[in-house]
Amino acid sequence: MTKRIILLTYWLCMFCYSSFSQSVRLPHIFADHMVLQRDIPLRIWGWNTPDQEVNVKIDSIQATTISDANGKWELLLPPHSAGGPYELEVTSEGTVIFRDVLYGDVWLAGGQSNMEWKIGWKIDNWEEELKDANYPNIRYYEVANELAPDPQSDISSGKWVKASSETAKEFSAVAWFFAKHNHQEKKVPVGIIDSNWGGTPAEAWVDARKLLSIPGYKEEAAHVLDPHIDWEEKVRQNEANQEEKWRIISDKEGAIKTGAQLISYKDNKWEEVDVPTDDPLSDIAWLRKDFKLKNTPQKAQLYLGDLVQEAMVFVNGKLIAEEGWQDTTAILEIESGLLKKGKNLVAIRVVNSWDNKVRIGKPGKVWLKAGDEKIDLEGKWKYSNDIEPKVPNVEFYHWKPGFLYNAMIAPLTGYGLKGFIWYQGENNAGQHEYYEGVFKALITDWRVHWKQEYVPFLFVQLANYMQRVEVQPESDWAYLRDAQSGALELPNTGMATIIDIGVAEDIHPRNKQDVGKRLWLAARKVAYNEDIVYSGPVYSSMQVTGNKAEISFVNTGAGLMVKGSKLEGFIIAGADGEFHKAQAELKGNKVIVTSDLVNAPKAVRYGWADNPKATLYNKEGLPAVPFKTD
Repeated sequence: MTKRIILLTYWLCMFCYSSFSQSVRLPHIFADHMVLQRDIPLRIWGWNTPDQEVNVKIDSIQATTISDANGKWELLLPPHSAGGPYELEVTSEGTVIFRDVLYGDVWLAGGQSNMEWKIGWKIDNWEEELKDANYPNIRYYEVANELAPDPQSDISSGKWVKASSETAKEFSAVAWFFAKHNHQEKKVPVGIIDSNWGGTPAEAWVDARKLLSIPGYKEEAAHVLDPHIDWEEKVRQNEANQEEKWRIISDKEGAIKTGAQLISYKDNKWEEVDVPTDDPLSDIAWLRKDFKLKNTPQKAQLYLGDLVQEAMVFVNGKLIAEEGWQDTTAILEIESGLLKKGKNLVAIRVVNSWDNKVRIGKPGKVWLKAGDEKIDLEGKWKYSNDIEPKVPNVEFYHWKPGFLYNAMIAPLTGYGLKGFIWYQGENNAGQHEYYEGVFKALITDWRVHWKQEYVPFLFVQLANYMQRVEVQPESDWAYLRDAQSGALELPNTGMATIIDIGVAEDIHPRNKQDVGKRLWLAARKVAYNEDIVYSGPVYSSMQVTGNKAEISFVNTGAGLMVKGSKLEGFIIAGADGEFHKAQAELKGNKVIVTSDLVNAPKAVRYGWADNPKATLYNKEGLPAVPFKTD
């Protein structure tokens, strides 16, 4: 889907407004069915013709101000308790009335695809979850994916939606489960402002001016802020390239007209490629594989592994399936009469709309089953990426420092919040050494712009993911998790550890229920000051005696416990710095770590891998936070 781009300047907005509306206007975030933050002074702002009186009324509260020389106005409403519905009435030369307005708790949900992931995208038990989604006092506002080279005064559109079995399928699953806990336990309306974009790095969400002082981002931030570069023109051209890219990808009729799916097509000049392959194929890739059957089967099944890319699958020239991005490919049924005795053909047209890089198949998962015959389709396939036009290169401007902050955060600053919930980091794993700095900058800068200095900021630590390796001291994901933990040094922050709910093959674990629940536990502790254990055990100190390292923890709650048959997930190193798999034993609220290969321990790490074994918990059922002592 083409991402829309905000490019209107403030003065153009004001010209259009002054010339045509001649009435008071508020940002799009103010709309019917909205939730306003309870129990705090509330900023209300907007635009009008210059030097005009503006009156705001809700319930028994009234306030007045005067628009400035540019037509901008704002005022503060005194705190109001949870409740509603009310009408928010704004009067000047004209009157704007917002209906069905509630006071409750408002959270901004930010990050990348794991926060974006919607209930209807087939999370665990998604159909049953939707049946229990009729909560009209939970309201959801989705901010459109937009980018801008300069801070914007408003988002382009949006609306507050009441939660129901019909509407909730489009809600962020993590935000939904968090909001549901909030609503049920605190008995107040809840508003979620969903502002996220899949596959984006943290620096895109930070004001570029803030990044000028952050290591790892100074140079790129200065480039983005260079007044001699016409970023608006670059963005316009990039959008044109993106539209052309999607036109080519979506031209399925043109793809079929190439004839590359037909047995009669001459592929003798095509290259060969091994399938499965992790080596990316570029642009629109066509692949062909012929095979022979001893008999004519009635029916058959075809499996190509999880393509998770846009694909068209043909058998003997007939289209049997189409796959979309991130679809988990099912076993494909081949109808009776399509296959024949002797030579047959599988052809695939596949493209990765994300980065133009195509990867095909998984070991042991590329086959065709026809009756009693199972044909292994791994090995050499014919391949060409010259059959259709080349896909234009599209720059990832939504990765640029500040570009998402400018369009999707800056227009919201000032809208009263209970706090932030954040799930992001996957895109920064390759630059983990800079993440703690940029993440802390994001938290502090958002608080400054909202003028809520210590507003709670709750975030999710990355889940376990990828192939399991027992000793992986240089894991990028482990270092990124450690950098996330560093943000807990800031006041009023909380972290949900989910090192035990990930999936090796899927960067998007479908268990969003526990993510929302653990974020809510953090909220109870940080935002509502409840005296609870909200986190799993956290490393405190290490004491070495001989060949034993004794690890102490805080947040042990009712005590430490082991999940599984034995305590695993620890590695240990001596003076040489080489890590080895360790033996670990629970001793009260401490863990004793040893290895026959380490006589004098110098460092211990736990949960330190892309996909570690999570076996250490507290009795509240929360997993220990991964750590390193060195």
